[in-house]
Amino acid sequence: MDRLPKDEAELSAVYRDLAKKVHPDAGGSEEAFQELGEAVDYLKRALLLLNQRVQTKTRTEDALARKRAILREQMLRRRAEEDRIRNQQATRWIVGLVVVMAVVGIWFLLQPRINRWVIERNRTETMAKVVRLDNERTYTIAWEFNGQVYEKDINGRFIDGTWIVGPAGMPMLPGAEFVVAFNRENPNYFEPLDQYIHHETAEIYFALVRPLIAEQFGMNENDPDIVCLFWAILDEYGVEGLAHVQFSKVPMRRNWSHNERTFQTLIATERFQELYRSCVLH
Repeated sequence: MDRLPKDEAELSAVYRDLAKKVHPDAGGSEEAFQELGEAVDYLKRALLLLNQRVQTKTRTEDALARKRAILREQMLRRRAEEDRIRNQQATRWIVGLVVVMAVVGIWFLLQPRINRWVIERNRTETMAKVVRLDNERTYTIAWEFNGQVYEKDINGRFIDGTWIVGPAGMPMLPGAEFVVAFNRENPNYFEPLDQYIHHETAEIYFALVRPLIAEQFGMNENDPDIVCLFWAILDEYGVEGLAHVQFSKVPMRRNWSHNERTFQTLIATERFQELYRSCVLH
């Protein structure tokens, strides 16, 4: 044989073929037959040794495979545990964030009500003055009560790239005066009521919206009808009505509460048309 047989069955088959040729009864010799037997014994031992090595290798590979499987299972369990811990941490963060947002939202919803409730327990009103504009959103008002001056910063809205406006929608101008309500025992609880303005502030607002009224209704700025129309709007619609005029050319995306649409809606009403006719046809 020019190679090692696969197994004893293949070796036995080759042995039988050769034995028929070298057996003394078949014309062979005792010596040749004995050598054949020795060769077969040698190959059997070689096959046994090879099988032992294969089995050993197989057992080693099986052991390594089992070890890899155990390590892989441990790794998967560890990753699963790490994922579980990360998911728990993420869930806690999300729940915490939702709780904080809910608390903040509830506070923003309740704070004006709480503020108003405290004010109403011991309500006092007086005139406050805008003493300065601090930045693009904040303005400061001041008022005097019982010999003490109170200054409070208020966040307004920055409109049209120019004006800081108050709750009623008109610009906050230095020196403008309007009513502020507060708790007389604790003036830190206060509410600006800029829909109720001092008559001198009304004159300031008149100077501000006069050109706009003239332009919108095709009048001369010196036309006395403008004065009539200004006071008619202020008396009927308050400071918010003046804000409709002030921002009558501003798109809704830049000022959602007082803009060209609200102005057009205002002047289209029957009541406004009555006021307009009462001024221009007197």
